[in-house]
Amino acid sequence: MIKAAFFDVDGTLVSFRRKFLSDRVLADLTALRRRGIKVLLSTGRALQDLERTGMLRGARFDGYLTLGGQFCCDGDGTVFRDEPIGMDDMRGAYEVFMTHPELPAVMEGNGESYLTTVNDRVRQVYDFLHTQMYPVRDPAWLLEGKVYQLAPLVTPEEERIFLDAMPGCMSTRWHTEGIDILPRDGGKGAGIRAAMERYGLAREEVMAFGDGENDITMLEEAGTAVAMGNGDGQVKAVADYVTGTVDEDGVSQALRHFGLLPEEK
Repeated sequence: MIKAAFFDVDGTLVSFRRKFLSDRVLADLTALRRRGIKVLLSTGRALQDLERTGMLRGARFDGYLTLGGQFCCDGDGTVFRDEPIGMDDMRGAYEVFMTHPELPAVMEGNGESYLTTVNDRVRQVYDFLHTQMYPVRDPAWLLEGKVYQLAPLVTPEEERIFLDAMPGCMSTRWHTEGIDILPRDGGKGAGIRAAMERYGLAREEVMAFGDGENDITMLEEAGTAVAMGNGDGQVKAVADYVTGTVDEDGVSQALRHFGLLPEEK
């Protein structure tokens, strides 16, 4: 029996075309919680990013796995996973920005995030994300506190520059010019394992929904893995079921396919 469902945000709950949670999916998430099924987010975004966009339209969740699974908390804010990138890797990233100041990135903390610079590439990506740009701050900020995720806006060729300088980290790509860099032992898979331990969940009691490369480790941890119809081939290959696209409210379709909610009249 499914006791918890984990949802990616961009491309899964919210489409890049509609920009906000649909009425149908919003109602279904509420209905799941009423049926006693825990509803949790698993996203590369930070809590402050979700709040400032309003994209989730006030939907309530039992838990938040944010920043690629590196910062996780209950719905009331109680933290159960807090794993920033190591300082040696942050020093490596800082050196990259000193030698390649033209390469932009988002430096992501819990509560505050900054861009290293703004150029045409940043404007293009943020228009795609339908998100207001973060303020610019000197990359030295990387050395001042907890950074959970570094998101360089780079091509595959430029990606190697960062990974060579950050040997304790890995990357996942979410845009042709955008990657997330996380600790090598981190990611959404680590976040969902921490949540399963937190809530006493067995693998077969967990369902997960995703569409992108950074969702693969999460889907592999879930007893029931659902890929969105708009997901890439790698995601669909690890899924137990492929549902409709995000613009077709594929989440709602899958919840009924598996009998978690009654058929609509």
